[in-house]
Amino acid sequence: MRARPIVAAACLAAAAAAGARDALPRAEATPAASRRTPVVTAVERVRAAVVNVSAEELVRIRVRGAAEDDSLLGQFFGRPRFRKGYQVTSLGSGVIVSPDGYVLTNDHVVERGARFRVGLLDGRELVAKVVGTDPSSDLAVLAIDAGRELPWAQMGRSDDLLIGETVIAIGNPFGLAHTVTTGVVSAVHRSLRSEERTLFDFIQTDASINPGNSGGPLLDIEGRLIGINTAILGDRSAGIGFAIPIDRARRIAEDLIAHGEVRQGYLGLSVEDRPAREGAPAGSSGGVQVTAVDPGSPAERAGVRRGDAVEAVNGAAPADAEEFRFRVRDLAIGATARLELRRGGARLEARIQAVELSPTRAEQLVQRRVGLSLQEEPATGGAVLVVRAVARGSAADRAGVERGDLVREVNGAEVSTLGQFRRAAAAARRSGQLVLLVQRGYAAERMAFDLE
Repeated sequence: MRARPIVAAACLAAAAAAGARDALPRAEATPAASRRTPVVTAVERVRAAVVNVSAEELVRIRVRGAAEDDSLLGQFFGRPRFRKGYQVTSLGSGVIVSPDGYVLTNDHVVERGARFRVGLLDGRELVAKVVGTDPSSDLAVLAIDAGRELPWAQMGRSDDLLIGETVIAIGNPFGLAHTVTTGVVSAVHRSLRSEERTLFDFIQTDASINPGNSGGPLLDIEGRLIGINTAILGDRSAGIGFAIPIDRARRIAEDLIAHGEVRQGYLGLSVEDRPAREGAPAGSSGGVQVTAVDPGSPAERAGVRRGDAVEAVNGAAPADAEEFRFRVRDLAIGATARLELRRGGARLEARIQAVELSPTRAEQLVQRRVGLSLQEEPATGGAVLVVRAVARGSAADRAGVERGDLVREVNGAEVSTLGQFRRAAAAARRSGQLVLLVQRGYAAERMAFDLE
């Protein structure tokens, strides 16, 4: 029984004699070079450029135990008192793309917010302002001022991606900041169909993308930015995520930074689906056909004619008219669209240089595609827009618009002058649809028209 203390003392003496050596040996403190894989190197290079984005919405908050009437009766029976306050409505990710603090993220991360904060890897939290948004591409640009140069991610390219190449996603899934996942490029040029529209030309990846990853970067193995993570397939994606290609994101971000909006290139032609071939699956398209060419437009100067079948746009065959419109909608001003056409039995190529859709051109476009002419008239306290003429048989005529009706809104924006209408119509051209609030007497109705 007395041997135990002696054994314990002997053990303590042996440990002391060992000079505080560990009982179990450990590896060297410096990681082996073999552990520093290309993925580790890429993450170390870019991780500090990834940010957490929180959007706060201005709401009315009930003051507990307070009423407008502070008397005893008022506390029990009076109306509740409210104050204005902010609550977080969305959490997402973003990536700094310039040393002076421009941040690229998703539009759906910031769409409901009134003010925004950006969290950096070093723990700082900075106020961010919105430079511009583009809902049609789900992209937004924020700006932050840290007082000094910030770490930033170098943009790569997305037109040469290899199926199966390694990619890295970094973001803020479920509020877990700067989470890193890896995977491969599963596919490119993927299309997603939602309840309202079809989204085209996404990068598909099996790198885990979860709620909160939205707006974060998708990187190649060298740490270059190749996409902006934006969506998963369903509530449980089972390893199916999607990113906006960086080539498109760069073009949109540059316009938002320089102009506060995306300037759309104008070609001057309209298309529709061709009838499907006999025996084709239900709902399929037989291709794309030109239905109209605007006089004096770049398309007319390039030799495009009504009735031409469109075989390809810049080397990609559009499955239907909607995909064709998407592919030409993102053309930068001055860029060239190369159309491969079939006219009868002949094949030909047309190179069309996109020009800016000026407000005046936008008004002319409405006249041609919708059949509506407007004039500005003085009114009490300002002006109103009055329908001057409706072309017989036009879309406006079929919708029931009449001479003398008032146009109050364009795509949700109030208009009362021709200048406002022209600018709103130019912006509506990007979405492809013109939604007018038309008033007759005391009644008002919203009417939607295609601009494509």
